[in-house]
Amino acid sequence: MKHRQIPLAILLALLVSLGGVAQASAQIITADFQIAGGRFYTQANGGVSGAGFAVTDGAGVPVWTWFQRYGATSLLGYPNTGRFVLDGFVVQGTQRVLLQWRPDTQTMAFVNIFDRLHDANLDPVLQATYQIPPQIDNSAAEKGMTFDQVAALRQAWLDFPNPAFKNFYFADPFHIDHFGLPTSHITDFGPFLTIRLQRVAFQLWKVDGPAGIKAGQLVLVLGSDIAKSLNFYPQDASTPTAAPVAVPPPAPSTTGLQYGFGAQVVGGQEAQAIAGTQDAGFRWLRQQVRWCDVQPDKTKPPDWTELDRMASDAAAGGMDVLFSVVCAPSWAAVANGEFPQNPADAAAFFSAMASKFKGRVEAYEVWNEENFAREVGPGNINAGSFVELLRAVYPAIKAADPSAIVVSGAPTPTGVNDPNIAMDDLTYLSNMYAYQNGVVKQFFDVLGAHPQGYGNPPEQTVANHTQPNFSNHPSFFFRRAEDYHGLMAQVGDGSKPIWATETGYDSNPQAPAGYEYARTITEQQQADYLVREFNYVKANWPWMGVMFVWNLNFQAVVPPTDEKWGFGVVRSDYSPRPAYVALENMGK
Repeated sequence: MKHRQIPLAILLALLVSLGGVAQASAQIITADFQIAGGRFYTQANGGVSGAGFAVTDGAGVPVWTWFQRYGATSLLGYPNTGRFVLDGFVVQGTQRVLLQWRPDTQTMAFVNIFDRLHDANLDPVLQATYQIPPQIDNSAAEKGMTFDQVAALRQAWLDFPNPAFKNFYFADPFHIDHFGLPTSHITDFGPFLTIRLQRVAFQLWKVDGPAGIKAGQLVLVLGSDIAKSLNFYPQDASTPTAAPVAVPPPAPSTTGLQYGFGAQVVGGQEAQAIAGTQDAGFRWLRQQVRWCDVQPDKTKPPDWTELDRMASDAAAGGMDVLFSVVCAPSWAAVANGEFPQNPADAAAFFSAMASKFKGRVEAYEVWNEENFAREVGPGNINAGSFVELLRAVYPAIKAADPSAIVVSGAPTPTGVNDPNIAMDDLTYLSNMYAYQNGVVKQFFDVLGAHPQGYGNPPEQTVANHTQPNFSNHPSFFFRRAEDYHGLMAQVGDGSKPIWATETGYDSNPQAPAGYEYARTITEQQQADYLVREFNYVKANWPWMGVMFVWNLNFQAVVPPTDEKWGFGVVRSDYSPRPAYVALENMGK
């Protein structure tokens, strides 16, 4: 049978997995860490304390790179072997699959692990011990058929009154590459139905099962873990090795410039986002928290599940975290927007959040682009209302976690002054400080800013620029933050730092309307401008604290037609764009 190679595409998220992988998000908290050229994992070490398996790009075989491209632990499971040679190819096992490096195509393929177990005469053991049906010899019926004809014949074996098998298989556009073809019919083993494929096996449960499996769920059998348990892999490759010395995260800094990424860390992105931040030599992560999603029902407490996992994983990785809160739920919001109607409701939410995440989240940004109607609702752009929000929230956070840093939400630099769209960012800040004789100075520790260069190089200004578009207003330039600091100094608040909670350059040939400038920025320009931003800040802005590059990984969660896509510095498969490489290599 023809064996196709894996294309350069990330696996689609698999529904649920058995055994250890079902608890992956909980185990990752303390059991893996960064090492030179990759990461070390102890989760599948068979109970051998202080030992595990390394995934690296060493010896010219980029296992770590491809491990990340295929979704890392969230999709492949943890590494369960070291490297070894099979059929002349370097391979390494994870709980779900056996990865094979193909130097001829420079790709990482999946070995047909269940075919190999059949060849090793292990079908009776698979059936008796693991309820995996034996492989069918269909060679006579398929004689003379093309591969496509064979594929159509085998895929018809997925048909069943319950469409779960077929739907799951075809939901992945690379189903043949990732799963192979079916090699058995659907077989009833009592609690579940199973079908065997070349690289995996699917189980559809009829009743509630172990590890939280519910009736009606389809799960993916851990084929490589089964192969390991059957001693199919060499002993020396299957034996965990002693943990190497971890690469320490960058030391925390109390003064001077610090480095961060705005990222989507929740939703299954934790491992890749944290590893990507560490590998770039950055320390901070900014995660947006949508209050409306966390607590849509006033009568119920907030659901912290995803944020809890993310905060623990980040803390274990030595990361500092900024939560940026937006979107009041309908029960707490103004009539035509997402801004809190009653500051006391917001204070209660922030208090609960700061209590929950004390010791794991270092800073909280109170709202985002509050001078923009999209974030507060038309007619609700009001600096005084925002000051009242800070007045309520600041003491609530400090009472719950006195060490937490409170960041005043960053205004958006749009160049627009229309009460139904946006207020000029500097005007908004001036109004904040003017409200009740500057009372706002008591209610934040750091001023948030979004200095964006649009299509303008970071050193330029409205008075001295070379680009024709998006250059007729000071807010279109990275150096707009200098105006913020100047205003703060003028009103006696200049000793406070400014944090760039979003700063970046959009490089996207498919950028949507309003972001036309991004269609002309090349990836190399994006890389160059970002490094020049940091160099300019280090030379000229002693008052700048943390700079969060917007963004790390939104190409993995939004389409190219979304404005956030082009700001990403890694691609959807987590391979680096030139900007990521430049940020990783720049002096810090």
